[in-house]
Amino acid sequence: MGDHPASDYLTHIEKPILIVLGEKDVQANVQDDFEGYRKLIKENGNATFKLYPNLNHLFMLAIYGNILKIKKEYATPQHVDQQVIDDIAEWVLSK
Repeated sequence: MGDHPASDYLTHIEKPILIVLGEKDVQANVQDDFEGYRKLIKENGNATFKLYPNLNHLFMLAIYGNILKIKKEYATPQHVDQQVIDDIAEWVLSK
């Protein structure tokens, strides 16, 4: 979190917030990060949360889902999952 922890500003922000995470992300994780943000801003009616099964940090299909093979996974040509693109576009257009 560095010099500017999320808790310093997310609890006070009034603008819409979209928090997305790939379930197989090895750089952020569901319990600490995704659920941590959900608890932090649970009172914010402008927060939207989306968790994507079997997607990695790049919102691409998780091939290995293992930190030890992440370079190999990231080097595999893929595209961002279409559902993520559609959800972000829909969220932006709804605001």
